[in-house]
Amino acid sequence: RAEELLALAETIKVLNDDDALDLFKKSLPSASASFMQVQVTKASVKARALSILRSAAGHRPELDLIALALNGKKAGFGKVIKMIDEMVANLGKEQEGDDEKKAYCEKQFDEAEDKSKQLELSIKDAATAIDEMEGSIV
Repeated sequence: RAEELLALAETIKVLNDDDALDLFKKSLPSASASFMQVQVTKASVKARALSILRSAAGHRPELDLIALALNGKKAGFGKVIKMIDEMVANLGKEQEGDDEKKAYCEKQFDEAEDKSKQLELSIKDAATAIDEMEGSIV
């Protein structure tokens, strides 16, 4: 679970990084660049993105996963995204269970602490009563 959370955090970090933003800016044409309509095939966009990723991957090994997906012939990230969504949902459910257990444990600790204080007070009262009785016997 910790590895999964770490992997998700690293992925989010990579996607939020300035280098990724620059990469996305380079791969998407700006609106003011041209008014001419250009037909671009899916394969050419894929090839261009792959070449940009390969040039950036020399110093960014985290981008290898994206490059690998672009190299794939059939499925893209659809299955992976679905699995990540399911994992996030499961982690949310587990977190709810963990929160409930934490609340239960905190309640049990409070009850045990209260009982301990009561017993200590009872022992102290009994010791005082014993001392008073011993004093009255002597």
